[in-house]
Amino acid sequence: MNVYKSGNELLSQIERTKLTDQALSLWALGQEGFLVIWGEHTILFDPYLSDWVFESSGPPWSRAFAPPLAPSQCGFVDYVVCSHHHEDHMDKQTLQAIGQSQATKFIVPKAHLELMKEWGFCDEQLIGISHGQSLELAEGLKLEAHAAKHEQFETDEAGEHKFLGFVASFGDIQLYHAGDTVGFPELVEWLRPKLIDIAMLPINGRDFVRNSAGIVGNCNYREAVEIAVQIQADLLIPMHYGLFPHNDENPAYFVDYVYQNYRAQKFHMFAPGERFIYMK
Repeated sequence: MNVYKSGNELLSQIERTKLTDQALSLWALGQEGFLVIWGEHTILFDPYLSDWVFESSGPPWSRAFAPPLAPSQCGFVDYVVCSHHHEDHMDKQTLQAIGQSQATKFIVPKAHLELMKEWGFCDEQLIGISHGQSLELAEGLKLEAHAAKHEQFETDEAGEHKFLGFVASFGDIQLYHAGDTVGFPELVEWLRPKLIDIAMLPINGRDFVRNSAGIVGNCNYREAVEIAVQIQADLLIPMHYGLFPHNDENPAYFVDYVYQNYRAQKFHMFAPGERFIYMK
């Protein structure tokens, strides 16, 4: 039995959660999907709230758990931020349903703007972002993009990176959502000066078996922990595990690695639909 909220019960909790500007509320929606609320501002990162991967590709891409929210319940979101065009991060069905709300803006790598237009989004709904670019979304709310290696840098003909991670500034709170990436030295160099408070990093890893099946890899749990430690993140949140059993990692290995090597490193593991409140 799921002890965490979902559906209308979860939506009610989201609506009732009111915090000061010195705190963030976060909800895990599965894979790399996170809802973040700061004051009156709402950002939804990489929402995968449908079963589009299975519908497109078939087995073994079955979800291990149902989406905590339906896409139609996310019309209140100010910004949807997508890190790259893989179906579990830039989910056509989820985005099109949320896009029925004319108040929601969609921030995607510039390399994918034309695809979003093919999916029916208009220019007024879309904001493209490039590696190294910073957007001022509202007073105190900023978003900065950094290239990601999934498993290598990829660009389009215009030189726009197809895979991005994001540093979101919520007042004095700095949150890094890595998207899909492996570890690489430049990433640490880019992030260390940002004084990251919350680092969200994938842990499902990579191997030749998955590569041979066309599954592109990510940080493993060791890399995720080492990146967080090197950038001196206050809180580490592992992500990209638990949804697809054939492309997964046991998060107990992550916990053990932190315990054995960096006992002072704070971390939090989410259950689907769980709320977490961070105060600096």
